[in-house]
Amino acid sequence: MVTLILYLSVDLPSLSSLGKAYQWIRPRCCLRCRSTRVWGHGYVARYFDGWKDPLWLKRWRCPDCRTVFTGRPDTHWRGFHSPWSVILEVLRRKVLGLTFVLELSRQRQQYWWRGFQMQCRVEGEARELQQLFAEGVIVATHSLTDRAITSAPEALHPIFAFTTRVRSP
Repeated sequence: MVTLILYLSVDLPSLSSLGKAYQWIRPRCCLRCRSTRVWGHGYVARYFDGWKDPLWLKRWRCPDCRTVFTGRPDTHWRGFHSPWSVILEVLRRKVLGLTFVLELSRQRQQYWWRGFQMQCRVEGEARELQQLFAEGVIVATHSLTDRAITSAPEALHPIFAFTTRVRSP
């Protein structure tokens, strides 16, 4: 079984208030094998900065290749509670020689900084923050194998179903 993250435009306040009733945009087909038989596979709770309780993220499953997709707000990288814009700002400040942001945990910012230093050296040559971000690299991750953001190749569509009244003969 393969697990993939599907970055979607999500309204976090609505997601918080609606919970599992939030209307997710479902994949038109499997992003791995292109099968059109993708169905709901439940929900998973994830924590995000600014929200006391976990938010329910939708999952889908392809029965043909057994891939599981988890929807995630496109404002947050996988494995991170903070929005990527906050992480980038902290790293930009550090690159400029400034101190860490006082309002955030120093340990968390140090983790991001060490991850960024690792990503700068992955391909042997020093690379800049903007260059890594433009290439779709999760710049603060410590992963060397799962470090890129892959976008959905196929357009997504909202779930839509309607039923008709069936008349018996």
